[in-house]
Amino acid sequence: MTDIALDNIRITVDSNETDYNQVCNNLYEYNVGATNGLLKKPGKDINLYLKDDSGKVVGGLFCETWSYGLYIDVFWIADEYRNKGYGKIMIAEAERLGKELGCIFSHTCTFSYQSPEFYKRMGYEVFAVNEEYPEDIKQFFLKKKL
Repeated sequence: MTDIALDNIRITVDSNETDYNQVCNNLYEYNVGATNGLLKKPGKDINLYLKDDSGKVVGGLFCETWSYGLYIDVFWIADEYRNKGYGKIMIAEAERLGKELGCIFSHTCTFSYQSPEFYKRMGYEVFAVNEEYPEDIKQFFLKKKL
């Protein structure tokens, strides 16, 4: 276990859910104050699900909104439902809902083994690439004006 003593305080990996939540909540409150509340706007999650006839989830798109931006956090569609246009429809709907909430742009990140070309076809522009991963894996950061 890492334990580094610094005067009367220590750096450790020992933690629990309460500790984790405290750090996250304090950072959030700091960021809200530092942005004069802009971080909270519009502050509504957009979660879309793709379900088959039986109600089984075969895809999902989870987005957050802050500082008038729509952030695409999680996007997955089961293999057998890919390349059928569902992804395009889901992204377009999330963007529509985001715009309706006041978002002026959308952004996300994806890896070379995931879907950078899909996002480019949807009008997203690459604004940064992290090429530091091994085995030629790249992480793409993309944005789009809404």
